[in-house]
Amino acid sequence: MYKGIFFRKNNIFDRGDFMRIYIDGHCDTLTNTFDEKNKISNTKYCFNTTDAKMIAPVIQMAATFIDPKYQDGFKRANDVIDYYLENRADTVIIKSKKDIKSVIENNKVGILLTIENGRAIDKDLNNIDILYEKGIRAMSINWNEDNLLGSGALTTSNLGLTNFGKSYLKKLEEKSIIIDISHSSEQTFWDAINCTTKTIVATHSCCYNLCNHPRNLKDNQIKEISKRNGIIGICFCSPFLKEYGRANVTDIIKHIAYIINLVGDDYVGLGTDFDGVLRENTLSDIKRIRDIDILINALQNYGYKESTINKIMGENWLRVINSAV
Repeated sequence: MYKGIFFRKNNIFDRGDFMRIYIDGHCDTLTNTFDEKNKISNTKYCFNTTDAKMIAPVIQMAATFIDPKYQDGFKRANDVIDYYLENRADTVIIKSKKDIKSVIENNKVGILLTIENGRAIDKDLNNIDILYEKGIRAMSINWNEDNLLGSGALTTSNLGLTNFGKSYLKKLEEKSIIIDISHSSEQTFWDAINCTTKTIVATHSCCYNLCNHPRNLKDNQIKEISKRNGIIGICFCSPFLKEYGRANVTDIIKHIAYIINLVGDDYVGLGTDFDGVLRENTLSDIKRIRDIDILINALQNYGYKESTINKIMGENWLRVINSAV
């Protein structure tokens, strides 16, 4: 923990004399604000800086999502990122450990820029350098579909990583960009493991043995991520959490507990997918960042120690982010 940093009084997370940093591995707010020409402070969004300031310090890993319908993925990526950079208000862009320190010491909201879908680079690995300079510090391979890099989670292809995909991952490692395997197929996952050596994460996925959705991770995948000192961010999407009906905080706890029982409490965190989940698939109780105290209370009632809760809420992600900045 970071001594001397406490929650401000009168906010929704006031817990007394200790600090808890909140870090979420995935949201789609930046893409939505660009498409709707809105500000990130607008409280219509599940993640918004107006509410986030109430629980600061906060680091939100915010994705630029490249929908497969866009033919020019690189242009789309730059458009979304540039819009955020021009309208970022008083958020701190996380590019270095100095930025992390600023967020923590000044109770700020930090944004760590990520890419969802490697189509963002089109066919040019040099585009990774340009995205890195703009602040991108985590990138995925797919968004469900097959692309030039490999096969996605929702296709019938067993292609795995292409040769270009392997070069892509090696370039990410060279730049210390976090590799995200959410939305990739099982074969792509294992190919990624075999051609890389550094940390691998799943920014927003859940446990296959609790809910057999193809977007979820099997036990051997979870174990491999833990061996790489990575993390699985539990996604707040009902079809990933339970096979039927609308999920709630109890289902989130089940997936968190499953990972902790399997590999320990160092490898699980949050990957809410706020502003990226269809309304009918959102949770019945935790719908936005200001509701996150529901999860904290549930974790406490489940019997987890504060040290474990702090890891889940942010410290595990902090470890991973520190390796990339």
